[in-house]
Amino acid sequence: MEDVDVDVIPSSSKVYRGRSAGERVGERRKRIIEAGIELYGAHGFRATSVKMVCLAAGLTERYFYESFANGEALLCATCTVIMDNMRQRAVEAMEQVGEDVSERIRVAAHTYFSDLVEYAAAGRIILFEMEGVSAAVDAHYAQEMAKSTQLFVDWFLSRVAQNIPNTLTAYVLAQGMLGALYQMAKEWVRSNFKLPVDTMVRHMQAVAMGICTAFSGELNL
Repeated sequence: MEDVDVDVIPSSSKVYRGRSAGERVGERRKRIIEAGIELYGAHGFRATSVKMVCLAAGLTERYFYESFANGEALLCATCTVIMDNMRQRAVEAMEQVGEDVSERIRVAAHTYFSDLVEYAAAGRIILFEMEGVSAAVDAHYAQEMAKSTQLFVDWFLSRVAQNIPNTLTAYVLAQGMLGALYQMAKEWVRSNFKLPVDTMVRHMQAVAMGICTAFSGELNL
């Protein structure tokens, strides 16, 4: 498979019924992504054909290929949309609690676990369907996870970064936090959300604060 490009949308200045060609392509692309999230989340990527996605979106296959090279490109696009939205909701929640790191972790984790319940299909895509498809999909998923890792650095570890010894890096510590969250989430989804959201939040808060307080010094986190 060639490198996945999820952002290529042809542009045109032509206007039809008040919408440019580029706007119409964008609208169709959005419908396809929404259908992909629904079907990949419900049936799995491997069990979902391009034709099935197009039927769910109410579009012919030629409209699929104007925005996506293949199903893998769509899978990557769904991942980006889902993870961007989750990160944005987490940031908006953290902006409401100020500088308190423990509170930032709590509200971000609460937003994340709540999203997994409310948007179950989306959660299954980012936790299960992105794995083992191809090298290109693996690379795209790694890029998305890197964005989340940097968010952890910026919002959880930035205040203690100066206390982290030279033998360690904030980024790798953030990867550890994210890995813990990822594994907790996978097992929680597999259990059909057996534990309450607040219980999952407390566990993630304990793990993340364990790392943050190890380097807090005299700071009041």
